[in-house]
Amino acid sequence: MVRKDSSKRTSIASKIKEFREEQEPKNDYEENPLLKLSQTTKKEKQKNKTSDFNERILAKTTFNLSGGISKSATRRRKRKAKENLKPKMDDLLSSLPTETLNLVDVKQSSGFIAAKNKDANKPNPQKQGGHAKLLQMENRQFNKVLTDKQFKASPFDALKQAIQNNQR
Repeated sequence: MVRKDSSKRTSIASKIKEFREEQEPKNDYEENPLLKLSQTTKKEKQKNKTSDFNERILAKTTFNLSGGISKSATRRRKRKAKENLKPKMDDLLSSLPTETLNLVDVKQSSGFIAAKNKDANKPNPQKQGGHAKLLQMENRQFNKVLTDKQFKASPFDALKQAIQNNQR
């Protein structure tokens, strides 16, 4: 019987112990993450920060998506491509018939074109003094046309001829 009593006690004691464990709040709480010692080193943190920053910037950027080629380089390439599309003089000469080539050669051998001498003493119409001088000259010429005998005979022909002389 003693055995029975002792076994009863142990079984009762074990049951009480289990009951108490169920009733008590568990002490298996998570440790505070702020109190833990840092698992990562300072250099690793810096690397992580820089890589995150670079990824964010790359995600935000919308410019220079052409694989590292600058805008000016792409413009230069486009300009070259356009120039390559244009017909060249050699191609034009090769496509022309030989009769026209002979005509071109004859014109080239005829001589040179003489340069026109500009009248450097003409007043500048864009400046105030030059504009005033030109107005005076035109008034004198117009008065001459009005007093001319041709104007009395046919006014429109005289004005037309005066304008043509003025353009030369």
